[in-house]
Amino acid sequence: MRKLHGTLLGALALSLIATSSPAQEQTITDKARQYFQAGVNYMRDPDGAKYEEAYRSFKAAYAESPSWKILGNLGITAMKLERDGEAAEAFRGYLAGGKDELDEAEKAQVARDLQTLEASMGKLVLEVSPDGAVILDERLPTSGSPISNRYTLQAGRLEIGLRAGRHRITARLPGHDEEKLEIDVAPGSQLSHKLTLTPTKSDSGASGPVGPVAPGVEPAQRPVPTTVWIGLAATGAFAVGATVTGLMASGKRSDFDAKNNGTDPAGAERLRDDGKRLNLITDVLLGGAVVAGAVTAVLYLNRPEVPAERETAGLRFRPAIVPGGGSMWVTGAF
Repeated sequence: MRKLHGTLLGALALSLIATSSPAQEQTITDKARQYFQAGVNYMRDPDGAKYEEAYRSFKAAYAESPSWKILGNLGITAMKLERDGEAAEAFRGYLAGGKDELDEAEKAQVARDLQTLEASMGKLVLEVSPDGAVILDERLPTSGSPISNRYTLQAGRLEIGLRAGRHRITARLPGHDEEKLEIDVAPGSQLSHKLTLTPTKSDSGASGPVGPVAPGVEPAQRPVPTTVWIGLAATGAFAVGATVTGLMASGKRSDFDAKNNGTDPAGAERLRDDGKRLNLITDVLLGGAVVAGAVTAVLYLNRPEVPAERETAGLRFRPAIVPGGGSMWVTGAF
């Protein structure tokens, strides 16, 4: 296969990039030549051949101008990526199209490689519903990473040639659960499988009504415990107290500034001492508000889950925090 690789990259690249002859049955467009040259460049990359990029370039070139001359390199890249069914098809097209132009040595080499390829692969026919799924094929070697290829279905059907070995087939379609299938592919085997994808169920239950709770099982909830309400009340009380004492301290500061003119030193000193005490009290109250708020948050976030209580007839008292203090809400069920 190495001999074929070099032959195709050399002679074929020159024949495609050259201007098409009038007798040629398929006109090669400039865009096709650009795609083809890009594929050749990828295969000749100094850091190593980039077969995946080259494969896409040759596919684009053939879609633009379906000339048999593109199929040789397309077959090589497909084979390197283990897309063996596509590689065999490309080699057959290359031999058929170039039967009058290829020299006998090259035709014999390609024919031998094609025979080896066909003898060492199996075929899989896959039918998937609903239509539109993407198929991921992974060959699972005994060592090393899986070799992956993606395929699209045509009218819910896919027929591919797979290299012999263990394969994992995954069908994916948005909005549906994926389906997996593991198969052993033997040389010359003919396999057929059907896959049906089911719609994904919504975790939130928004797509349909919530079903009844199983007998004996109470729905769970996380009620707010009394300690949280007490913590909220304490936090509010500390915060209000700090605001009041802070305003009083500010007032004492203004009185001290007015009094501190030398006419009443003793009075000015009393005002300064009162202001210091009020500032200290304000700091203590602010610290209490921070601590109470933190404890309340911890109690709220770690409240336990208990069975939901059912509403029964009668009145129920619930504490609440409102601007200016706490209050009690009265609710009932009848």
